[in-house]
Amino acid sequence: MISRFRSSAAAHPCCLAAPALCRLRASEINITRRRRETGFTLVELIVVLAIIGLSLAIAVPLIARHSGGAALNAAASEIRAALGQARSTAIVEDRTVVFQGDPGGGYWLDRNHFTLPLMAGAPPLRVATVGGPRISFFPSGGSSGGRIVVSSGGDQREIAVNTLTGRADDVR
Repeated sequence: MISRFRSSAAAHPCCLAAPALCRLRASEINITRRRRETGFTLVELIVVLAIIGLSLAIAVPLIARHSGGAALNAAASEIRAALGQARSTAIVEDRTVVFQGDPGGGYWLDRNHFTLPLMAGAPPLRVATVGGPRISFFPSGGSSGGRIVVSSGGDQREIAVNTLTGRADDVR
């Protein structure tokens, strides 16, 4: 114990007069050293980065599988909106408007071609009409009726067009 006071007395001359104060100062010095030495070691950082890397390696393929379904839903939604617009145009302009699917990933609406957007990494989209090569919308609000199949990879969405009302709805 005496050697401890002597070594601290060399650093602090007041420790000879009041050894209790010297102990307090030594503990204050240790606390400030600990505050300066806070942080993470290199090993801790590498372990955390490895865990993040592994979780991303597992999550990215799962997310990529679901992005194809999202692209398919978006394409079906766009086609449903285009069918509604075709029906409205037929009624307002008092003329027949024709919809035709394009197996290359789009559709024809009144001699205008529209391409469906593709998501990166998703399989290509195909649009086909079932029950005839095209669906016509009449000025009365009705249509020739039919079904439209939007497919991508092994998944598909189907849209039915009602003959009497010309309304386009998802087939569940």
